[in-house]
Amino acid sequence: MHPQMGLLHELQALDDYLDRLRHEVAQLDSGEQLRARIQESRELLQRQRRRYEQIQATALEQEQRLQEITQRIRRTEADLYSGRITNPRELQHLQHEIDLTKQARDALELELLRLWEQMETLKHAIDTAEQNLQELERRYEAHLEEFRQRKAALESEIEFHMRERAELVAQLDPEALQRYEKIRERLGGIAVARVEQNACTVCHTLLTPHALRRLQTEPVLLTCESCGRLLYDPHLAG
Repeated sequence: MHPQMGLLHELQALDDYLDRLRHEVAQLDSGEQLRARIQESRELLQRQRRRYEQIQATALEQEQRLQEITQRIRRTEADLYSGRITNPRELQHLQHEIDLTKQARDALELELLRLWEQMETLKHAIDTAEQNLQELERRYEAHLEEFRQRKAALESEIEFHMRERAELVAQLDPEALQRYEKIRERLGGIAVARVEQNACTVCHTLLTPHALRRLQTEPVLLTCESCGRLLYDPHLAG
């Protein structure tokens, strides 16, 4: 077995760990879903507020109309009962006008009641939406802080182990390192396979007697005939 296979095996273990750390960083939840929910909640709240303002404006207009109608009724009734008008037909016309105006007033009051009920319902919905938004924002801030702390911790650990890796790489023969890197790139990150019970532990293929003999006696970088990974036998290390 090549004298540097032990170092390559250590490098493989370290690279595996670094890959796991990088994968964990990539899988960290940065709060995208919470941000999306916050945006949806804000848009809903804006729509509710705009609707409330529209209904409120309509209600104010209707209240103004109601005041005008009420004043018109008072003026007409004042004319009717003033005694100034004695013509029966004119008096009948005034009474008819009062009746029609009161019907319009009653319909307007019902419409105003409906608008006020809508405003009350919307006000409750807006209060609930504001509370939900505040809760989502609190959750997002807490989650973001946790995310930042975890990401910083992982990146710090990666940086530490990268320095460790650089020290390990410095001990390796450039040719052996180059071969390791090429195999690792080609075979999904696993360049070194342990030998256990005369078999490759990655592809589980039994080594031929000739391969076992070479592994035991020759200082070469021997690869598995099946999967092409560098073979490392811990029993031969030392």
